[in-house]
Formats: sequence, structure tokens, C-alpha cells
Amino acid sequence: MWFKNLRVYRLTQKIDLSTETLENALQKQSFQPCSSLDFSRYGWVPPLGKHSELLTHSCNGQIMICARKQEKIIPPAAINEIVEEKALELESEHARAIFRKERLSLKDDAIHSILPRALTRSSLTFAYFNPKQKLLVIDAASPNKAEEFLEHLRASLGVLPVLPFSCLGDVSEIMTRWIQKNTAKGFELDDECELRNPRESKNIIRCKNQELESDEVISHIKAGKRVIQLGLNWKDAIRFLLTEDFVVKRVKFEDIVQQQAQGDAEDHATQFDQDFAIMSLQVNQFLEDLSEAFGGVEAH
Repeated sequence: MWFKNLRVYRLTQKIDLSTETLENALQKQSFQPCSSLDFSRYGWVPPLGKHSELLTHSCNGQIMICARKQEKIIPPAAINEIVEEKALELESEHARAIFRKERLSLKDDAIHSILPRALTRSSLTFAYFNPKQKLLVIDAASPNKAEEFLEHLRASLGVLPVLPFSCLGDVSEIMTRWIQKNTAKGFELDDECELRNPRESKNIIRCKNQELESDEVISHIKAGKRVIQLGLNWKDAIRFLLTEDFVVKRVKFEDIVQQQAQGDAEDHATQFDQDFAIMSLQVNQFLEDLSEAFGGVEAH
């Protein structure tokens, strides 16, 4: 449950985020497994898994929700084999070549013939609302995964007025300055960064396990490259990679943080609460410091 990525969205209008309202809205689009003819299904599941039937889980004012996506696994090689066999059969029967349009039709037929027998795979996407700070935090590595989550949440709620969490400062410029000079209070450089020449988009340097204040890295900056991704450590609590579009990736909560959640939990639900409470507290404080360090949150 500890988030590995932070795609953060700011609520631009007041909406009803009571657990009762959310629960009722999500129930209308709760997850249902794929039928024999479905390619995929998406819906809401309990954050606590089999330990609860509720689609929302509240702790210290934060509200966790979870989406499940189930997809059919259809190997392209299996489809191609069926298409080739059928194409050869038709060529022999009609004594002529099979054209592209016919092959596409054969491919569609092959997919639908395999679909009812295909295996499935599922993935979960967790997120939580922070009503006080008017934020939605999604654990999604890719923008497409986050957008899919938002699309279904918007369909469930009827309205979801959110915008990506963005700052007033120039993220790339500030990250570049942090390597050249000093980072903001509470932040320390880690050992990874990515630099790009703004005049040549393909001119990129990736540094890993590198002393970022070294002459080698500084020389790239002096040559005109700017930092577009930067590894950082926040208060010895969270290590992360910050991108130029203000997305927090590869989040790692340090052992000292996770140990705070290791109490005498009597059951899974209690342990989940402890993990959620500590994680959300750290993330909320982290986001406050991060936005301040980059000039404040951009208002729309």
C-alpha cells in the first residue's frame, strides 16, 4: 500500500467528499470480472481487499480508494498463427492471394475466437483524497494510468474538477540551480539526474550513482544543459525522483518512516490504518514543503 509514485491533482472547486457520498457513487461502478466477450473491465474495489466490503477507507481525515483493471491476455503470436493458417486455407480454396482487408477481418475473427478462453491479469491503482488540502494523490507511474483512473472516477462522481498539481517556479531551472548551489531546506541531492540540451531535445545525459556536485555534472550544466529529472532526499524520510513536469516518481519511504507504522496491529485492517496514517502524514507534509520550495502552488 505504500505509494511508489505521486501524481497529484488539485481540486479547483468544492465537491462533497464525505465517505457516504463517495461510497454510494463508487458502488454504482464497482468492479465486475470480464465476461467471455470483454477485452477488459475497470471498476472500484475495497482498498482493504478481502478484509472489507467498503469501497472507501478513511483514516485521520484522508480517504483511500482503489481501482482494479482486469485485462484479457491474447498473445499476438497465437493470433498471427491462426490468421496464417486460415489465409493459406482460403488461398488454396480460391486460388488467389488474400488481401490486407481480408487479413484484418481474419484477425478480428481470430481474436474473438480466442477471447472466451483467454486468461486474465489484474492490476490495482490506489489513491487518496486529502480534503483539507484539496488534493487527490494517485499512485500511478504513467500519465495514461492516472488519466484512466481520473476518467472512471469522474464518471462515478459525475464531476471531478481537478488540475495537475503545478508550481509557480520553473521546475527545470530550480533543479538545475540546486545542483549548482544549494537545495532548499529539507531537501538533499541524491545520486541521480537527467540533463537535456534545450536546443537539441535528443541530446540527453543520464547520471546514476553519481556525485551530482562533481565537476563532470557541473560541466554539462555550464555547457547549457538543464536538469529535467533529479533524485532527491526529503528529511531522510522519502527518497524520490522529481521530473520537470512536477511528477514524483520512484518514491521510497526510508526504513525509519515505515518502522513508525510497525506497532502491535491485531489484524490486517489495523495494520493498514497504521501504514496509511503514517504514509499520508509524510506525503502531505512532503507536498507542502515541495510546493514551497518551488515557488508555491500555481492557481488556475
